[in-house]
Amino acid sequence: MQPRAPRRAPTGEVEAASTQHEASGVARRRERGASAVELALLFPVIAILLFGIIEFGIAFLQIQSIRTGVREGGRAAAVGAQVATTRQKTIDASVGSIPSGHAGFVQVSSSAGGLCTPQNIGSDVTVTYDTAHLPGGGVVIKIPLLSDMVLHPVIKASFRCEV
Repeated sequence: MQPRAPRRAPTGEVEAASTQHEASGVARRRERGASAVELALLFPVIAILLFGIIEFGIAFLQIQSIRTGVREGGRAAAVGAQVATTRQKTIDASVGSIPSGHAGFVQVSSSAGGLCTPQNIGSDVTVTYDTAHLPGGGVVIKIPLLSDMVLHPVIKASFRCEV
């Protein structure tokens, strides 16, 4: 049994189809180049957005860690811890976001000189850390192709003395 020969279209239709096929091949090659140009133009914008999201997330994590440390220091001060102990608890609870040598930059204040005593129960004790003391002058955000940004919030926690 012999295979059947494919049906042939009239000559005009065959020529039109092959011309159309060749034209679509040329168009595809042109589109490929346009896609590369579009990617080259959009890549810096996409990179800035991606690295911006990552860097702002890291900065937010660092600020939250400092906030946690200051809050823990405030709790320690509210139940009668000494100022040096309060400062050390603040640094320890910040999980490395406040460098260990920065105990002097952690401010502890109350009506009794930073201590909670039976005489000042009901008054507030405040623990404060100014992030401008961090290396780099604050929380640094480095995004490629942009200049560095520095955030320097003052983080504060107030608790009522409960000794």
